[in-house]
Order: sequence, then C-alpha cells, then structure tokens
Amino acid sequence: MNSIKYYAHSRHDATKDHWQILDNHLQNVASLASSFAAVFGASEWGKIAGLLHDAGKATAQFTQRLEGSPVRVNHSLCGARYAQEYGGKFGLLLSYVIAGHHGGLPDGGLQEGQLHHRLKYERLPADVSPPSVDIRPDVLKPPFTKLPENQVFSLSFFTRMLFSCLTDADFLDTEAFCTPERASARNGRPATGLVALRDALNTHLDTVERDAALSRVNDIRKTVLHDCRARASETPGLFSLTVPTGGGKTLSSMAFALDHAVTHGLRRVIYAIPFTSIIEQNAKVFSDVFGQDNVLEHHCNYRSKDEPEEQGYDKWRGLAAENWDAPVVVTTNVQFFESLFSNRPSRCRKLHNIARSVIVLDEAQAIPTEYLEPCLYALKELVGQYGCTVVLCTATQPAVDDASLPERVRLHHVREIIADPQRLYTDLKRTEVTLAGRLTDAALAARLDGHGQVLCIVGTKPQAQAVFSLLQEREGAFHLSTNMYPEHRRRVLGTIRQRLADRLPCRVVSTSLIEAGVDVDFPVVYRAMAGLDSIAQAAGRCNREGRLTEPGQVVVYEPEKPARMPWMQRCASRAQETLRTLPEADPLGLEAIRRYFGLIYDVQELDRKDIFKRLRGQVDRDMVFKFREIANDFRFIDDEGAALIIPIDPEVEDLVQQLHSYKFPRPVLRKLQRYSVTVRHRELEKLRSAGAVEMIDDAYPVLRNLAAYSEDMGLCVDSVEVWQPEGLVS
Repeated sequence: MNSIKYYAHSRHDATKDHWQILDNHLQNVASLASSFAAVFGASEWGKIAGLLHDAGKATAQFTQRLEGSPVRVNHSLCGARYAQEYGGKFGLLLSYVIAGHHGGLPDGGLQEGQLHHRLKYERLPADVSPPSVDIRPDVLKPPFTKLPENQVFSLSFFTRMLFSCLTDADFLDTEAFCTPERASARNGRPATGLVALRDALNTHLDTVERDAALSRVNDIRKTVLHDCRARASETPGLFSLTVPTGGGKTLSSMAFALDHAVTHGLRRVIYAIPFTSIIEQNAKVFSDVFGQDNVLEHHCNYRSKDEPEEQGYDKWRGLAAENWDAPVVVTTNVQFFESLFSNRPSRCRKLHNIARSVIVLDEAQAIPTEYLEPCLYALKELVGQYGCTVVLCTATQPAVDDASLPERVRLHHVREIIADPQRLYTDLKRTEVTLAGRLTDAALAARLDGHGQVLCIVGTKPQAQAVFSLLQEREGAFHLSTNMYPEHRRRVLGTIRQRLADRLPCRVVSTSLIEAGVDVDFPVVYRAMAGLDSIAQAAGRCNREGRLTEPGQVVVYEPEKPARMPWMQRCASRAQETLRTLPEADPLGLEAIRRYFGLIYDVQELDRKDIFKRLRGQVDRDMVFKFREIANDFRFIDDEGAALIIPIDPEVEDLVQQLHSYKFPRPVLRKLQRYSVTVRHRELEKLRSAGAVEMIDDAYPVLRNLAAYSEDMGLCVDSVEVWQPEGLVS
C-alpha cells in the first residue's frame, strides 16, 4: 500500500480515527485464512487470498462510500484480476474465491456476469492502488501429492474449501471489529478437548454397562462396543459399521469416533443424520454425556437472516452454527452434503472445519440415489485430500463398494468395524418376517384389532388417517404423522410407551416417522411394502429388547392404495424383486440387503442432475467451473416446506405475540419449533388463500383457522387431538 490511509470498515458511532485500517484487515484475514488452510496443506493459498480479497478498497472511492457517499465500488474484482494475471495456471482458482467472497462463488464463462467475462471487461477504479502481494506461480499449486484422476472435481472441491477459509476469516475479523460483543460470545465458551470428551463417554458407558439388565441383547451391545474400540486405532480412511437396529450403534459409533480422533489427532466429530425427527434425540444423548456446550445441534426448521441475540449456550450455538467451530456437531445429511456443493458464503464457511474430522453418516443408506455419485466422490475427496475418516453407519449397509457400480462411483478399501457382521446379525435376530399379500384398509384394520399391542407403519398420511379411522373407537388406538407438531407427537409417544410398559392395549397407526430411531418395542409390527432398508427399520421397533420368548412378528403387506411417489414405488418394486429372486433368503439378511441395493443403484439414476458429469474430465486452460449453477441444482429436497406454527395453548400464543416485537426472534422460534408443522409451500398458499394463516413479518405463518387446515390437509383425526391434548395423556 502507498502512504495514503485506506480503510476496510467504519463504525457509525466512531470517528475515522477509530475505523479499521485496510492493511490491518488484510493482514488479519490473511493470518486466519492461512491457519485454516494449513489444515489441508494450503497455508500459502489462504494467506494470498486474505491479502488480495479486499485489495479493491484501496481507492478514494471506497473511502467516500464509508463516509456515506452512495458510490458503488467493485472492490473484490481487483484482487481477482491480480490473481489471474500473476498466479500462473492455477491463479484463476483464487479469482473465483476472491470475486465471490461476498456474493458467492460465480460460474465461470464468458457470458455477462460470469467470472471470465467480468475479469476481461469490467473496469476497476482508476486510482486503485496495486496490491503489494508477491504471487509466484510455483507457490500456487494445489496441495495434492499428485493431481487426482478427476482433476475438475478435485480442483473445484479445493476451490470451495479455500473459499471457506477466506469467507470465515473475513467474517470473523469483520465481526471482531464491527460487533466485538458477538466475537466475545463466540470465544467465550471454554474449550473442551476430545480427550476429555472421550473420558466422559467412557465414564458414561461404564455406568450404562454396570446398570444394564442381564440379557442377550445387552451382551451383544457390549460386543459391538468392543469391536468399535478395537478398530479405532487403525489408520484414517473409510469404514463401515454394520449393526442391526437395537445393537447400540449410536454410542458405539461415537466411541469409535472419539477414540479414533484422539489417536490420530483429528479435530472434531461430525454426526450426520438423514431424519430431522431424530436429530434432537441424538443431540440430547450426546449433550447428556458431553455437556450441552460441547455439542452443536445444527438444523434449520426456520430460515432467518437475523443475527442471534440469545443468551448463554443458545447464543454460542447460533454463532457456532455459522462455521461448525465445536468439538461435536450433530447435523442433517441435507445440511452436510448441500454445503459441500454450495457456492454461498453462509453455507460454505463451515467447510474448512470439516477437514481432519471423523464423519459418521448415520443411516448411510438414506443418501438419495439420484445424488449418490457426487456424494460418494465428495467423501472420497474428504478422505483422500483432507484427512477425514468416514464411517458409514447403518443396519442395512448400502452396496457402495459393489463391483457392479462403475469404477468412478464405488468406494474402495472400506473396512468393516464389526468383526463378524453375519454372526452379529444372527445373534441379534429377534423377528420373523412374513408376507401377507394385498390387504384392504378394512382387512388391515381387522388384523390390527386382533392384537393387543401392535404397530402398523403405512406408506402415506392418507392411509394412516383411513386405517386409524377404523380403529379409533377401540381402546388404546393412536395415530402418528408428521402433520402433528413435535410436542404433540412427544405426548402421544409418551403415552404409547407407558401403555406398552403397563401391558395395556396399544394399537398404533403411524407413517414412517416412527422408523427413524424412535425407541418403542412392540411384539407385532405391520409394514406396508417398501424398500428393504425401511422394512428393516420397522423391524427394529419389534421385540427391540429381545424380551419375547418367541421371535417378534413383522408382517409386510401390499396396501390398498400404493404410494404415488415414484421413488417409493421404485423402492417397493425392487424389494419385491429381491424377495422373488431370493425366496429362501432371510428378507432382512445381509445377502438380501446387498442384492436390494444393487437393484436400487441403477447407473443411470446415480447422478440425475448431472452434477458429477459437469465436474468430470481434464482441466483445460480456462478452468470453467459452474459453481452457482451446480449449487442451484444440488438440492436433496426441492420443496423444503415452511414451518406452520400451531398456537395450541396460552404459552404458545404468548410466544407468537413476541414475534411481533422481537427484532431478533431466533430464541422465540427455537421454542416454537415444538409447536410447528412443516407444510409444503403450495399447501401453505392454499391455507393463506382460505384465510387460515396469519403471516408475521411475511416470514412466520401462524395457523388461525383449524377448520380450513383440517379440510385442506385431510387431518380430521389430528384436528381433534390438536385442540384436546389433555385427552392424549388421560
């Protein structure tokens, strides 16, 4: 920089003498980004990105802007162009990172608005001072021992990781200057090392083992834990943990993760779960063991741009969710994988903190098949280039290493943690599966009525309503679906568990939500025909603790009205094909499960949106990466829905009223999650048109007309329960 004083940030309540000097900001960001990138061998890349990212602020025009002038200054393009001109072959990677550090990684190309067009045609301020950064092409080489075979994918992935380092460093230094109280809250949490967390888990597991009743199932759980601990010292890489439902894999997988991380100096454990319905359940288990301030639970039922204004842990949680700076992170598959393919700073800030982590993918078979190819390649990158260990943790291990998959897709050198999965499956087998053929709703209800305690898992919400309507006059009849708000479901499940324990009649009709790790134990389970992995999950709710003298009964039937969703139809048809081709095999045995996934993994369906296809081949001299385009296309859920608040009692109504007055409503929204139902946007629009919904600040829908809700959503059953919750616990 020359002798003229330039500034990076101003503060409205401070004179210019207290503004942040530009050079100080560049040096601070360079230092942070360098330390972040050093984790994967790219320290110099991070440093240069930090020094260049705001180089365009070294102009009188930007100072005028800070002084209040409405002038616009394209401050990010200066460093991006400098990186392109002086950085050699790979300098353009820095150009993507620097040009997108506010608005997101751009698409490469020569169309207007794309990176190559901007670098070539957009003008820089005439008086901008050239950055005093020495870029040598020999320094800007990707930190790979050798450039991977799929160079385009690897270099685009590296660019996102570098982008993460820069954006997080920039946010943190800006925060420290502009809102020091937030920085203080972020850094105020006592740091707890993984050694201490491992010791806390060991103490907890010792207590559980000491207090556990003597049973065959608990003996098997000890074996699972032993195998996890025995393999934890092995070198980092890809592992599978194949444990039937009820085998205690949640805490055993965490034991492996912490032992492994401590042994190899890894930095954190990331536990990704496909179902939001059990995120809070697992996070609570870990929080009870490690303490709440060591576990970050990151998933969003609400999307808000507001800054958090929580106190204590909640404030730290809101800040830590921005970059996953926590020893244990519990998140969703959606959050994890979509972040890896995002282009937005808010989504990518966390990526550098994934490097050198243990990643446990719970229910790994739930990765959507149409995105399997790019997801598996991302896991390969994390293991091969960023020092991660990945554990595919499931009761029904997907055939991701099967030779039938194309070479570029399948995972290699996956090590099974369990010493003898087949024996474990045999020892933990507590159910027998029978096929009942096609059943009408009336015939199904009659069968359910013949059992004192039975769980029926249907494929659709309308069938859940229809079957329950035939049973609701019977003692102990219950209904569960995702159209019931979480607190409502919690109350119902509490009543169900108590009736099971008291050996009272208990007939439950539920959608598949109950399969997602909900701890219930029925002697008989009916399951609508579905994928074998779903049937296995259903079987995990049957004779779960192995207390029956005879195997529990799992009855698979074909429903009167099959699900309309193509994916569900496909899973059911592949399951039926598997059972036809293996008539003598156990429907839930390892052989059948592998055959089923082999049929599900249709090569033509593993990258339906051509995410991987657009990132294949050799790197040409232009390095045209479609970051924005791919980020828009990589979405596990096309319609994520909106959280509809159900004002069930005075406490909830009080919280709703607070939404009107709170500038930063995140603490209120978090409390309201227990009283909200996720509805599709088109369904929400119907309810709004019918006058059934009040929109607060055009962002938070509140149900105000139950009749319209019941009519449009088909929830006449739930509507009675919604407004009479006391009847659920009588």
